[in-house]
Amino acid sequence: MPKKPLTDSLAFDDAAPSPGLAGWQATGLALAAAAMAARAGLGTLVGAVLLAPVVYALVRLRRHAPHARSTAELVGSTLGQRGAAFAGILQVTGYVLIAVTAAQFIGLVFVPQQATTDPFSPIELNHWLWSLWAVAAIVVAAVLVFALPGRVVASLAAVLALVGLLIQFYYALAVAARAMTGTVTEQIVSHHPPPTLGVLGTLTVLAVSVFGVEVVTTRTRRGSSNGWPMSLAIGVVALIAAVTWWAAQQSGWGGNSLNGSTFGIAVGEFYGDTGATVVTVGAAMFIFAALLALLWGIAAITEGLDAKASPDSVFAGIVVAMAVLAVAVIQADWTPGYVGGLVLLTLYAVVLVANSRIAADSVVSWWLRFAMPAVLAAVVLLPLLWAEFSLGALEPVLVAAVLVAAAAATALLGTGSRPD
Repeated sequence: MPKKPLTDSLAFDDAAPSPGLAGWQATGLALAAAAMAARAGLGTLVGAVLLAPVVYALVRLRRHAPHARSTAELVGSTLGQRGAAFAGILQVTGYVLIAVTAAQFIGLVFVPQQATTDPFSPIELNHWLWSLWAVAAIVVAAVLVFALPGRVVASLAAVLALVGLLIQFYYALAVAARAMTGTVTEQIVSHHPPPTLGVLGTLTVLAVSVFGVEVVTTRTRRGSSNGWPMSLAIGVVALIAAVTWWAAQQSGWGGNSLNGSTFGIAVGEFYGDTGATVVTVGAAMFIFAALLALLWGIAAITEGLDAKASPDSVFAGIVVAMAVLAVAVIQADWTPGYVGGLVLLTLYAVVLVANSRIAADSVVSWWLRFAMPAVLAAVVLLPLLWAEFSLGALEPVLVAAVLVAAAAATALLGTGSRPD
């Protein structure tokens, strides 16, 4: 039995009085997709700055093509069918990789961790149990997306993301307040301030963790007709990430770190196991919300594909591939999230190119044409320069390049018309 459509049948009717998603649902969906950046610290602020021109470009494309039903169709309005196909493949690929990363984090919450006698040794984990929980998270999220109406899935993702982020925000303020009153633990995480190139390289890596807010352009009119849902979601996540980073620094556990990774340690120190558990549950909530939002986007995109197989079959195949990939990356102790972020960065570059095909009507449009290519190139190159092009730094870039090339080849061979 095919599942209920992700939006009302009226959502595609130009004369329809209401779109498929309410404004708060679209905003919540974008918030859920970007929520995993809530502990990326200062990098999230950089990511917010990088995404601002992308949101601007999407708004202009929407005005240029008001009947487009997805990011791919917005791109196709100026770059043709091949451009649309390329954008759609990049979007699905990026969503899959980041969703698998979300499933990894969720699975890790349920796996017992065995500390070693050496505090500097990695924690021992049962990788097969970890894989089982990660696959279970993917299956549960996929079933919810398949079985529930799109509005319900969007609402569920929005509520989970908001509650989880509010928990982190509350404890970040509480930790900062405790630290400012003089209750500071001895700092055990100490790093010398990195040089300028190291700061820039680290921030650009963290900036890529802000992703997926363009999911609201998929099968929803109100959410994609203006930039408020995406802009508000980016702003909220950036604010929470900044406060979390500040709290970790104030607690004495930050150690000049540029992200908020030590936030959980600070909460455990001040509020014990109960506080640490609550924060962990909150993190699991907004990470599962991200998984839901990304799978929602994948399902919506597959419904718009011109494929011989049914959309449900395509979606089921993608879910199976995600489960297999989750097991593989966990066994290999590898996380594909940065690769997924680079793939979506390529999508955003395509969006900016599509925007540049519209006749420039402002100084901002002209500025983006010249500045953004250099900015996007810097996001990729700065981490490589800082790592001196080591294999560990090159690996995700090379994998992303292969995936982008495969997407371009598939779009080129799978469409019969040339770009406009």
